[in-house]
Amino acid sequence: MGQAKLKQRAAFAPALVDQWESDDCVNFAVALARATGWLLHVDWWVPSLDPNNNVALEDCRPLRVYVADNGFRIFDVRGNRSLSDFIHRTIRPMAVRYGMGGVRTRYYAESALASLPLRCAPDPAKIASASKAIGTNTAFLASIPKRLAPCIPAAEAAKYTFGWCSVFAEALNQLHGVQAVALLAIRFEPDADGTERGADGYVHSFVLHSDGMGEDSWGKADVRAIAHRFGVLEFRLSREAHVRVVNNLHRNSPEVFETALAKAKELIQIYR
Repeated sequence: MGQAKLKQRAAFAPALVDQWESDDCVNFAVALARATGWLLHVDWWVPSLDPNNNVALEDCRPLRVYVADNGFRIFDVRGNRSLSDFIHRTIRPMAVRYGMGGVRTRYYAESALASLPLRCAPDPAKIASASKAIGTNTAFLASIPKRLAPCIPAAEAAKYTFGWCSVFAEALNQLHGVQAVALLAIRFEPDADGTERGADGYVHSFVLHSDGMGEDSWGKADVRAIAHRFGVLEFRLSREAHVRVVNNLHRNSPEVFETALAKAKELIQIYR
């Protein structure tokens, strides 16, 4: 079957899409996150072009609530989309309505949504209705990849991806004796040039199993697939670089490090 027909089968009725978009898709996103286990996001318009400007959330404007995987795929009321397509065709047109400013993406646990300055709070009845529509659209659900085991709650998995991946790798190493390594990027995909990296190319830490597979907070996967999540085409692995990152974190914030390490061990023991 052609790609166009697959997309057509996976589409939701326009009336449903209009209904979900009227509340910034918050109820659809919650229903989909529950169904798939993937991560809830909110994109915010921010009245500043400086990414380092710590703007209060109350001064921002919510643009869209949606679900995304741990890489570059967006799962939205308008389908399974690439990050680039979603930004250019959905987010930017919304953002320009508010004038000069930037867009910031934040991830959240479902429990945090009710406390955010969204235009519409999650509505249990509307979430139930969206869940029913999603459940009957088998083509749409089939287009979304399954999460890999073990399935740590997505917001926690994200926390141990962005900033604390080395702590999670260290926890796996201490609990199960698997070697923790650093992913050092040599070459990126063209659209990933802005990916944050260290001076040595450091991007991520994970553990390396004896069968050559890697594992981080998102589960066990091929090492090349882990690298792809960060837009890395060519890389090398380094035990020494991982140890250096861990030592720096521990030296700079020992109490925070120990708290994060203990939480990582707790998650591993519960879900792994």
